[in-house]
Amino acid sequence: MKKSEQTKAKLIEAVINLTNVGQKISVSSIAKEAKTAYGSFYRYFNNLDEINASAIVQVVLSAAEVVDNQMKTEKSNLFKVYYSWYIAIDLFESDYMANWLIDNPASINDAWVLTQPMTSQWLQDAIFQEEEPELNKDNLRHFKMAQTYIFWTYQNALREKLKGRKSIHVYTDLMNSVNLMNLSQKTQKKYIKKVADYIK
Repeated sequence: MKKSEQTKAKLIEAVINLTNVGQKISVSSIAKEAKTAYGSFYRYFNNLDEINASAIVQVVLSAAEVVDNQMKTEKSNLFKVYYSWYIAIDLFESDYMANWLIDNPASINDAWVLTQPMTSQWLQDAIFQEEEPELNKDNLRHFKMAQTYIFWTYQNALREKLKGRKSIHVYTDLMNSVNLMNLSQKTQKKYIKKVADYIK
């Protein structure tokens, strides 16, 4: 990694670290946390909104990579899709992180869009392998359409977590209210239960 790329990565990591502990995000606090000169910030970012967006993408893509690796031995691709949405809700455990995302809705929506190819491929594989009798290409079309709308409800899921509700309860409510893949209620409940059992 080039020195310039290292500096940019350090600045983004500084934002994540500061957010995790509830510290105020400013150019000064970022530069101090990253151990870089104040002026270095403006070589890579025009403002705080830009670095916040980059940091949110970094957090989401890192989580997606962890899920992808964690699910390497999982045989059910459909389960992978359901589990990935649980992780999306459970990912931001601290109130600071949740508030950070609520304050930057466009950035979190853009970040989730980057994970669509991974989850769409899992669903395609589930259809190809006929994991459920009802699965077909219509489910994939519905999934791609529904993902755009579920991103809007993600902010509400974060607010529910801020009230102290457990991730699995928020996840269950979200999945039951938004049938991502247009599956039967029986199949939907089966996979939600599988996720709940898996995380115990």
